[in-house]
Amino acid sequence: MNTQGVEVRESSTQGFGIFTLGFFKQGETIRQVNIIRENTASAPLQPDDGELFEHCAYPDGKVVLYGPPDCYMNHSCEPNVFYDYTQEPPVTRAMRDIAPGEELKVDYLINNSGGDSWRCECGAARCRGETGTSYFDLPLTFQQEYLAYLAPWFFRRHQEKIEIIRQTLATENKGVE
Repeated sequence: MNTQGVEVRESSTQGFGIFTLGFFKQGETIRQVNIIRENTASAPLQPDDGELFEHCAYPDGKVVLYGPPDCYMNHSCEPNVFYDYTQEPPVTRAMRDIAPGEELKVDYLINNSGGDSWRCECGAARCRGETGTSYFDLPLTFQQEYLAYLAPWFFRRHQEKIEIIRQTLATENKGVE
């Protein structure tokens, strides 16, 4: 499946994944996220039609169903993309330069404030061993790195916690000088 500069094919880490067809520079938009619809009580997931809980995202308190190819985005503890929610619909953007044929991977805990955790086998040098349940459970070094990628709605919802992280980082950085 080829969709807007990416293709879906078998991943070396889990099931299918999304792979680039070209080069993307750091900060470049790779593609607009394919959101099928919002899941609500009156419009629940239809598993018989292939709509799976694993293909959902949770922006700003909503539950939305991601369609192909975005439903095949795998996790990595060393991601190369993030979801940019500063526009509607969101886009996938490069965190660093990405070579043709490279699998696109996001850290599932960016913009996540709770959920399930499962064993991680992403293969990254800095693999945490488990995905974890929340951005706020990440090691401080990860939280610092991901601050630039947090969505505006995530900042609004968790402003006090994020301010504590910033203060902690400022205090630690003073001790390093």
